Amino acid sequence: MSAKFSDYRISRLWWVPLITGIISLGLGIWTMLCPAESLPILAYTFAACLTAAGVLNVGYAFVGAGLPNWGWSLVLGILELIAGIWLFTLPTIEVTGAFIFIMGIWLLVAAINSIGEASMLSVVSGWGMVWMILLLICTIALVIIFLSSPIEGGIVVWLWLGISLITFGIFRISLSFSLRKLPF
Repeated sequence: MSAKFSDYRISRLWWVPLITGIISLGLGIWTMLCPAESLPILAYTFAACLTAAGVLNVGYAFVGAGLPNWGWSLVLGILELIAGIWLFTLPTIEVTGAFIFIMGIWLLVAAINSIGEASMLSVVSGWGMVWMILLLICTIALVIIFLSSPIEGGIVVWLWLGISLITFGIFRISLSFSLRKLPF
């Protein structure tokens, strides 16, 4: 019974991956079309999001003290606050460089985590998940290519980042439609 309830709650939130997918897709296209303008703005936006997420996670940890994993929320929130505030203190040129590597690592972790999400839904969706997992593998490969040779990739960092965001965005949009089709 709890599995059905949990699945039902997940299927009701199908629109969350849709929104994150559309945002990732839009940011990827914007990064490819206007790299000089997009990277500093993305860097400071990412710093603001990290800071906000840190505040929310610390708040959740204090409100949910005693619940499972509350300590992890506290540690994650403190790390996010430190990273967000640190990015805000850097000059624009340095924050852009730091952002590129932080974004690459974040995309790598998010894509690996998303493979687990897609695998769990493969029971319901079947072959559609295969394509989504292939998109995630492409995202991981692109991020690894960039992170493994940053000097050579520095010239076309916007291209690697843009394509990675686009493939991740397409995955998130596909995931949302798969969640919407769940029978629960």
